Amino acid sequence: RDPHGNVQVAKIETEKLLAATVTTELEKRRAAGTYKGSFKSQFHAYGYEGRAGLPTIFDAAYCYALGATSAALLANGLTGYIASVKNLLAPASEWQCGGVPITSLCVIERRKG
Repeated sequence: RDPHGNVQVAKIETEKLLAATVTTELEKRRAAGTYKGSFKSQFHAYGYEGRAGLPTIFDAAYCYALGATSAALLANGLTGYIASVKNLLAPASEWQCGGVPITSLCVIERRKG
């Protein structure tokens, strides 16, 4: 947990959590007599490149729209904004690009101490 008591989800080793969950379930089944096999987990980290596929046409168009929107925001002196693309279910020619102020995405959290 972080200093505020929040679970740090990004630091959870999900592959080990999944293996532990499967092991627990199989042990319950073994105790109930419904499982007689063996299970041994093996981990391998592929990294980002190993999990990623080639970008789709949508991916390319979306990232192009975000980049062009970011450039337009900067060219107009609009710093402190995040590029936004709406109406993504429509054809790309109907997408609505704009900027969202970063401050509108922030939440002020009051804590004791």
